[in-house]
Amino acid sequence: MQVWRQIWLFLCAVGLAFVALAYPRSHDDVVDATQFSIAFFATLLTGEAVIFALTFSAASSWPSLRAIDGHIAFREWVLIGWFAALFTGCGLLGDNATSATYGALLFLLANIYGVFSFVRLFGLASIGGRNQLLRHTLADALARQGGSRGGRSGRGSSRPGSPSPGLEYDPIVNSYLGTVSQAATGNDPTAIRHLVDQLVEAEVPVEAVDDAVTVHLDVLHRLVRATLAGGADPIQVVSCAHALIDSVIGHCRRLSDPAPPLGALSRYLAWLANTALLMSVRGVASSRAARELAALTTDARLKILRCVDPDPKSAAHHDELGSILTSPLQVLLWTGDFTEFHGAHQASALYGTYEILTGTKFMGNYWDGASILSQLRQSLYGDQGRVSTPQADAARRALGSVEDYDHFWALVSVTALATLRDARLPHPPELIRPEFTPDHQLLGAYLRTFATHRYFTTAAEAREALLSLVCRADPPRSATAEIRHARGGRAYRLPVPLVEPQRRPAAMILAVACRLAPLAPTESDSELRDFLAVLPAPALQATARLATRVLPEAAGESDPVEAVVTGLAVLQLVGAHTREGS
Repeated sequence: MQVWRQIWLFLCAVGLAFVALAYPRSHDDVVDATQFSIAFFATLLTGEAVIFALTFSAASSWPSLRAIDGHIAFREWVLIGWFAALFTGCGLLGDNATSATYGALLFLLANIYGVFSFVRLFGLASIGGRNQLLRHTLADALARQGGSRGGRSGRGSSRPGSPSPGLEYDPIVNSYLGTVSQAATGNDPTAIRHLVDQLVEAEVPVEAVDDAVTVHLDVLHRLVRATLAGGADPIQVVSCAHALIDSVIGHCRRLSDPAPPLGALSRYLAWLANTALLMSVRGVASSRAARELAALTTDARLKILRCVDPDPKSAAHHDELGSILTSPLQVLLWTGDFTEFHGAHQASALYGTYEILTGTKFMGNYWDGASILSQLRQSLYGDQGRVSTPQADAARRALGSVEDYDHFWALVSVTALATLRDARLPHPPELIRPEFTPDHQLLGAYLRTFATHRYFTTAAEAREALLSLVCRADPPRSATAEIRHARGGRAYRLPVPLVEPQRRPAAMILAVACRLAPLAPTESDSELRDFLAVLPAPALQATARLATRVLPEAAGESDPVEAVVTGLAVLQLVGAHTREGS
């Protein structure tokens, strides 16, 4: 648009030059015409200065004046006026009628162009007009990054579908993020609302979706950080956060592989709930801010769960019907991310996973001790009850053999156990939300979803399973290797780094130990004790420290073996009401 304006302006100037050569005017005619033209030119210039002074602020002009200038053509207008004054002055001083006439004609052209510039600027006088311009500016910047990544991916320097390496250095994106931080730390709710609207309403091409998601999550974290540590209004921030989360989910629907960004969002929300709790307990964040953010995380994770579950219990609108994930590897990647950091609705996520992988519904109740992973194993690999649906066939191809199935879910449980919430922290009553409570039975239900996946029964078999977790390398076409490849290159600027399970040896031991722990008071714990007794002292002590942190009652034991055994007794709380009734 700007280039075409400049071409049109150049052609008009050339045409007026021929008019001046053909019809030069006298000295008096040029002076009279120029006086009126200059007066009108000055009026327009004063009007634009007044609009700038009254309507523009940092939040409404964050990229730079260059973007606004490109919209209103201010520089072209001033340049025409400068040329008009130059030709008029030279013609009058040199007694050159052609030059003076050409200058007077250029003043007329400048006034016509000035009216166009004034109308364009007046359209920016409203907040809606300014937001529209800035929305388009941000969308263009993201589209350029997406286009540059597409060009580089053809030469092998960047993976398609991953955020652009140059996004971090883009001046427009950095200017926008800096303005967001300034508005958040200054607790300016109006500016925050407008800035968030500019981002969520920006229309970006599909190749720039990952860049848009990266900016969304960056803005979300900046607002949350200002709420917890800077005193920003939590009500306004939570409202904006919901808009950002809805926009991320909408962008994920446009991707061929939505699992990495959706998983990153799920992990961040779980981490945020625990961080809000910790900062509230330590007195860093206000209880009001922590309460609002805890409610945000539980609601948002339930919203994500409804988008993934093929048959959700409830749906707010039509888009939440049917799963956003279309392949077994996508649901496996997302499930691993969703079960990290002790997030809300963690066990419920496995119901959707079961249905996507088998094409059938799991009818058990994990609160009663039903084992989703054991039933999934039976449905995919069992001699009896084996499912033969197309979904199950695709899941078997993605997971491999039954040994690969067991190895994959053991690794998922390692990460889930390593990132459980600190059980020693007090949980203020105002932070209690559904599925975000200090209830030991809920913790036991989460832990039991993995503990009931028992692919070994003796201490000797448990040691072999632990050795496999520590030493086994993932084959190139395995589910774990494919998931790692799908995640490659997707860094979403979040303070929640991905850590490989092999770097968490204490959690590996605890993941194996929980599969030997008794599930009812009448069961023996001898195999669990035999497994723990032969572990090296440093490994056992590290496992006991982890158990002391994440399992209730373990902190009261000084012996490492007793700490692990006592902590894993939380598994026996699940299904207790059923046992008592029988």
